[in-house]
Amino acid sequence: MSRHPSDDEPWASLVKIPDVDKEDTVLGPLTARQAVQLAAVLLVVWGVYHATERLVPPLFFAAGALPLATAATLTVLTRRDGLTLDRWLLAALRHHRSPRRLTPTGGLADVLSWQAEILGDQPAESIGRLSLPITDVDEDGVLDLGPHGCAAISEAGTVNLALRTGGEQQVLISAFGRWLNSLSGPVQILVRTRRLEIGSRVAALEQAAPTLPHPLLEQACLAHADFLADLAHQQELLHRQVLIVHRENRTDPGAAGRALRRCDETAGLLAAAEIAVRPLGGAAAYAALSAACDPDTPPHPFPALPHVPVTTSTSTSTSTGEAW
Repeated sequence: MSRHPSDDEPWASLVKIPDVDKEDTVLGPLTARQAVQLAAVLLVVWGVYHATERLVPPLFFAAGALPLATAATLTVLTRRDGLTLDRWLLAALRHHRSPRRLTPTGGLADVLSWQAEILGDQPAESIGRLSLPITDVDEDGVLDLGPHGCAAISEAGTVNLALRTGGEQQVLISAFGRWLNSLSGPVQILVRTRRLEIGSRVAALEQAAPTLPHPLLEQACLAHADFLADLAHQQELLHRQVLIVHRENRTDPGAAGRALRRCDETAGLLAAAEIAVRPLGGAAAYAALSAACDPDTPPHPFPALPHVPVTTSTSTSTSTGEAW
């Protein structure tokens, strides 16, 4: 008799997805880039040998060329952080030569002098211009990428598959796969871990405690606030955030609407996988960008959008400035 796997058994129909970004090999385990680089090293060694064969004995030439050829071969074949070592070294050199201080201002020449004085012995040439890819954030949370289109951000929750049975895991993963198959444009999933700021939560508990209807509830609320404050003092609390970014490469007037519609479609499809998705509005999207640029600073509870006047809470207040 054939036996059907129960829900408690591991899911036997899992499919291994090969490396999508893995380069194709053309000569054994070597890719086209590695083959060309190794061929160039061999040609250089061969040319130097023929140029110096009458001056240097072959044994001495081999003793000097072998370490250099070995180092070049290891540079071509070794990988670090997912990159070939030659690309990694080139990126390190580019980073070393790039400016250490960046400023987002447009009039760079006007601020180099006083910034150089603040930085002390650092020359003005070490200050560069910070090219931000985002030019504006509207009230709906759509990021204006200029000539590169627009993007919309959503915040997603997480699901613990380790606590589910095999059948439940299959249902959740199938729902996630249906969302992947429904994508009609570029999507980025960003998982970032940042420090959890609980000072505002502690302050809210302390303010709400006197309003509770019973003294015991007030004491319990204050005790919980003290517990959270002590916990944050003893160890560093971390918070994991999952962001889904839908991008539209075209710059037509309907690009923003399509990005927002794709966010709504993602929220509906991932709901079947028990993943709660919340599209970020203008203030929330701006706060997420600010946290990405400066993760150590606590986020502002009511950030001002770009080009939106900053006013007070009274109706007779006037504009006092802009966010950017």
